[in-house]
Amino acid sequence: MTHNFSILVVEFFVLFGLTRHLQLFDHETGKILTTDCLDPTQLETSIIPSITNDNDIVIFETTRVRLRDGVELAVDYLVVSNTGRFPVILELTPYGRGPDRINYRYEASYWRKHGYAFVIADCRGTGDSDGEMAYFSREGQDGYDLIEWIASQTWSNGRIGMRGSSYTGTNQWFIAREQPPHLSCITPSATLGRPMQDIPYFDGAFAVAWAINWIGFTLNINVLIVNQSHPDSMTWLNHRPLRTLDVYATGKKLLLYRTFLDHPTYDHFWHSIDFSPYDFARIKIPSLAFTGWFDGTMYGTIWRFQGARSYAPISDDHFLIIGPYTHSNAPDGGYDFRTGKAMRTVGDLPVAKNSLLPGLNMTHEFFEWCLKDDRRPVWKPVKFYITGSDRWMTRNVFPPPEAREVSLFLASNGYANSIVGNGRLQWDMPSTAATDSYLYDPTKPVMSSINNKSIGLPIDINPYLDRDDILVYTSELLNKSITVVGDIVVELMISSTACDTDFVIELMDVMTDGRSIKLGSKAAGQLRARYRDGVNQEILMLPNQTYLIRIDLHAIGHTFLPQHRIRLAVMSSFFPWISANPNTGAPIASDLQKPIIANQTIYHAPHQTSRIRLMLIDNPQFDE
Repeated sequence: MTHNFSILVVEFFVLFGLTRHLQLFDHETGKILTTDCLDPTQLETSIIPSITNDNDIVIFETTRVRLRDGVELAVDYLVVSNTGRFPVILELTPYGRGPDRINYRYEASYWRKHGYAFVIADCRGTGDSDGEMAYFSREGQDGYDLIEWIASQTWSNGRIGMRGSSYTGTNQWFIAREQPPHLSCITPSATLGRPMQDIPYFDGAFAVAWAINWIGFTLNINVLIVNQSHPDSMTWLNHRPLRTLDVYATGKKLLLYRTFLDHPTYDHFWHSIDFSPYDFARIKIPSLAFTGWFDGTMYGTIWRFQGARSYAPISDDHFLIIGPYTHSNAPDGGYDFRTGKAMRTVGDLPVAKNSLLPGLNMTHEFFEWCLKDDRRPVWKPVKFYITGSDRWMTRNVFPPPEAREVSLFLASNGYANSIVGNGRLQWDMPSTAATDSYLYDPTKPVMSSINNKSIGLPIDINPYLDRDDILVYTSELLNKSITVVGDIVVELMISSTACDTDFVIELMDVMTDGRSIKLGSKAAGQLRARYRDGVNQEILMLPNQTYLIRIDLHAIGHTFLPQHRIRLAVMSSFFPWISANPNTGAPIASDLQKPIIANQTIYHAPHQTSRIRLMLIDNPQFDE
């Protein structure tokens, strides 16, 4: 089986496992890319067994499984032998169950060699399965029925574990919540976060490129072509309304895309696929999850682990690994799942050898415990890697209890515009009042593409910072190491001449050679201002009124080294990562009004502080 990977895919496709696909789209150009690697990385030989895909010569059985409502799922399975009963590993995928699709089918022979049957099924409404694709809302019940069918087969011993990441990791939580009697454990790596805070809305800002490409080109669904497609996302900017961009961009009417736009606030639709403490309390089986500091679904993976640790009946049975990984290689501990070789760089940063973990072997050890009653793994609940220091930490909780909150305050002499402005970050609260302003023109947004690199990775973003519609704040040279572990929250005191607009931020580590290396698991942090008081309601601003807004960059684990600087950029667009806000205040899906240029102001004064809230560890204790 041949896999081709886009070097740009992480910015959007990191979100749902799309890096295990035969063909991938560049969300920044909208074009199909077929390079050989996800990133331009150098590889070295792995210490773990290479997974070679010999599934092309093994025979999967194919059948259909009838669910409680009469819908049938298409299922392939590989048994260990024609006699005997064995534990089973299952993946339920919306990307297609075949060898040329996004899935874990390539592992089937490995698991069979170790005494496990392997089952892979098309989700409802995808591939060869019946019904309509329901975006998690039916995954729990469908998975329950499929697991109980597997348990009844002559080749199954009734002990079933789930394998998957991204969508096929996230749906494991919904299935475990239903408590199928024969589900023994889950491995939900790289999983989605809370609705309206994670795709398809990033704190209210619509993830337009992800939605178009994921629904239109990556889901394994058949949709009638009704129009000529315009896959180059640079042509999408002037299309109105946003609701019909699906037909313009893909040539197809995408029902799920329009469903997302029909629910711009946290309503019953999103509530039905959210997780509450009650839901986490229903998780009664162990879990093992991998994610990475550069995995777009890191926030969701951590959030779900924290929920299980806080509310599940046996909290010590949940494990989380956070490495310097991407969405595609996190489940394998930094190794290329096709070859077993190790990544050597991530974005523009080198990767130390000690960051690599034998992810497949660890997953095997986990399954041996859960499905075969072997020795329980001797792991602490959380293991996370600190970039910069290039050391691991293990703790019982995340974030680590010794982390304390500190603030870096924004300041300037009134002109923080671009990298040559006078914006500063300082540890002391500003003693004098100042403001910084810029004009945001929705027809000329900051574009989320940079020199054919993925903005979802730690890359040098200095080329962005020469625009006057970007404010840049930089600290003095650090005289000692600063280790930050936990959520980064940026508080901005803002005003705008528009009644609605966006604020977008980037956090950087400025190297000794002047490069500004972007930090964080997503392409950017952002807030659509109408959601400043919560995503369950849209409240427009009063023009020129000041508001305190909070933008969550989610967790990082990083050491800023001596002679480095910390840098923050503030802007109001990042297209097509998010749709360009036209500043009109009208419903974003149907807005046909002419975009409005907005004058944006950031305040920093003793009584109107703007700041970065960091979780600092004073004397970090690393693993030996």
